[in-house]
Amino acid sequence: MGSVAERRHTVIIGGGVVGFCIAYFIASHPRYNRETHAVTVLEASSIGGGASGKAGGVIATWADPSCIAPLSYRLHCELANKHDGIHAWGFRNVFCADVDAMGEAVGHATFEDSHSHFHSHAVSTPSSSHYPPDLDWITPDKITSYTELGCPENTAQVHPHLFTTRLAELATERGANYILGSATKLNYTKDGTKVKSVSYARKGTTELMEINASDIVIAAGPWTTNILPEAPIKESRNHSIVVRPRKPVSAYVLFPKLHPKIPQKRIPPEIYSRPDGTIYSCGPSDTDVPLPKSTDLVEVNPEICNRIYGDVSSISQAMREGDIITRQACYRPFVVGRARDIGPLVGPTGIEALWLAAGHDSWGISNGPGTGKVISEMILDGKASSADVSSLDPRLMLQKRE
Repeated sequence: MGSVAERRHTVIIGGGVVGFCIAYFIASHPRYNRETHAVTVLEASSIGGGASGKAGGVIATWADPSCIAPLSYRLHCELANKHDGIHAWGFRNVFCADVDAMGEAVGHATFEDSHSHFHSHAVSTPSSSHYPPDLDWITPDKITSYTELGCPENTAQVHPHLFTTRLAELATERGANYILGSATKLNYTKDGTKVKSVSYARKGTTELMEINASDIVIAAGPWTTNILPEAPIKESRNHSIVVRPRKPVSAYVLFPKLHPKIPQKRIPPEIYSRPDGTIYSCGPSDTDVPLPKSTDLVEVNPEICNRIYGDVSSISQAMREGDIITRQACYRPFVVGRARDIGPLVGPTGIEALWLAAGHDSWGISNGPGTGKVISEMILDGKASSADVSSLDPRLMLQKRE
């Protein structure tokens, strides 16, 4: 690694939560000098336009992977305290639970495979508990069991889009900048051992431009393979809705197992009450719609959104009487051939100066800060010191595909 005084340019491909967390923590690192170190985020469409703006937003110490989740939760709390996250991005501590419920669901009645849930379960063992009396916006006689996954001491939530866009502002205030443009290819030295630049086209144009870089970090989520084809990253589309009930509801994140009248079928929606007075809910995944070129081209199927509403409103009068104010869809990235409890790919790729931070599956919002922190340490200190993320080393997976 060169001296601190030498000129550097870190380019981050992907303007979602992970990309801007990396930019923020590089620009907040003690070794960072904005006079000699440029940080550029390259985003194809809009800041937080994908899952970073359309996910549920639960964060937890018990999330997976366990090597980074506690660090990331602590960083979330520190960011909220430092930057007024309660008001800026809806940070608050919550209860989180698995619930079994008898509903009159009308759609998405299918068994789920290992990568079809929008949100993975906790890595810790849930504890059974009594149904809380303040969870009054779920019809009590519909619930057959309530199993606590998290409590306000270890679980919180943020509004993903507000969090991502505010982190972008904080990163730019510290010296980072961003460009709306699509990365088209990485450029290497003649011997192919080191990356030296990235080619891109500004949004709305076809003219190719080039950015020289001392380090390039790929944080493009499901679009990672567009720029690094050998990365074992796949994608899955999820629909979600946002409902505004007639009155505020208590702070809970619920992962229901919804049993409709057809006993052999199961529906796994998710339900998040939010501090802005809305309720967010997402449904199962579908993999039959190919990944578009950018987040602004993601197709939304209104019928699927209406089915989600029918499913969750069958156990919640508050949602049934509320108004759907948003119907949306996004793609989430997951790592092929890796156990869910191990997590994303975070670290060096084996090509000098090229780093990978992708494949966060359902925990991108939760683990964004932790990812940003360890990547900043790897780039500026030569190694990660805040957490042992050796199990997330991309080289372990990239070598398998050679």
